[in-house]
Amino acid sequence: MTTGTSNRYDETNIQTMELVYGRGYMSAGGDEEVARIVGTVRIANKKVLDIGCGLGGAVISLVRDHGAAHVHGIDIDDGLLNRAAQLVEAARVSERVTLTSTRPGPLPFDPASFDVVYVTATSCHVENLSVFFQEIHRVLNPGGRLIGGEWFKGENNSAYRIWDTLLRDRGLNFSFVDQPNFEQALRAGGFSTISIADRTLATMNLAEGYLRQVENKLYETLLSSLGEKGLASFMAWTRGRYQCFAEDGMRYGHFQAKKD
Repeated sequence: MTTGTSNRYDETNIQTMELVYGRGYMSAGGDEEVARIVGTVRIANKKVLDIGCGLGGAVISLVRDHGAAHVHGIDIDDGLLNRAAQLVEAARVSERVTLTSTRPGPLPFDPASFDVVYVTATSCHVENLSVFFQEIHRVLNPGGRLIGGEWFKGENNSAYRIWDTLLRDRGLNFSFVDQPNFEQALRAGGFSTISIADRTLATMNLAEGYLRQVENKLYETLLSSLGEKGLASFMAWTRGRYQCFAEDGMRYGHFQAKKD
C-alpha cells in the first residue's frame, strides 16, 4: 500500500471540518453516509477494519449503529487519531475499538484477520491501487467484504484542474482514477464480485449544501476561527469541490467487493 505522507491536518483543519461535516467526520454525509455504504452488508458481530479512519466518526457508527463486534481503525495522521480516541471514549465504545497509527506500506495484520474492510475517500490517496487492494484481499476472511465510497475522476476539464490545484496547494496528494480503472484495480487485487453504485448527484447536492452553509450560517464562525485569508481559502476549496461535481470533473460512488 503506497500513499503520500503529506496528507496531514492541523488543529484548525480538524475543527473546521468537524464544524462543516459533523462531529467525527472529514467528508460529506456523516452517520447517514456510513449507513448507505454499509447497505445490506451484515456488520453485526463482525470484525471490521477501517482504513484511513480519520476522526473516527465511521468507527463509532459501525459499532454503535451497526453492531460490529470490533472495529480497528488505522490512519497515518497521529493528530486525527488523537481526536478520534477522544470521540471513541466519549461515545463509550472504547472496549470495541482499537486505533492504530500506521505508515504507508503493507497492512500490519495477519492474513484473514477481518470480516469486513471499510474504506472511504482513502484509496484516492493511493498510487498503486492494485497493490492496495491485494493487501485488503489478503487480510479479509474468505467470503469477507470490502465496502466504501470513493471519488472517481470524470472529465479532464477546467473544473477538475482547478479542484486538483486547490488540493495540491493545501499540501494534499491525490491519485484520482476513473471508475473503469478503479474496477480493474479491484480485479487485479483479487476481487471478482464487484458492484459500484453511482452517488454523484447526491454527493453534489451535499457539496452544494455545505457551500451554502459556509457562505451563510457558518460564515461568521469560520471567519473568527480562520481569519479572512483562511476563510477565503476554505471558501475556494468548498466552491471548487461543488463546481467540480457540477461540471462532471469528479464523480462519486459506493462500492462493494467480495473475497470468494
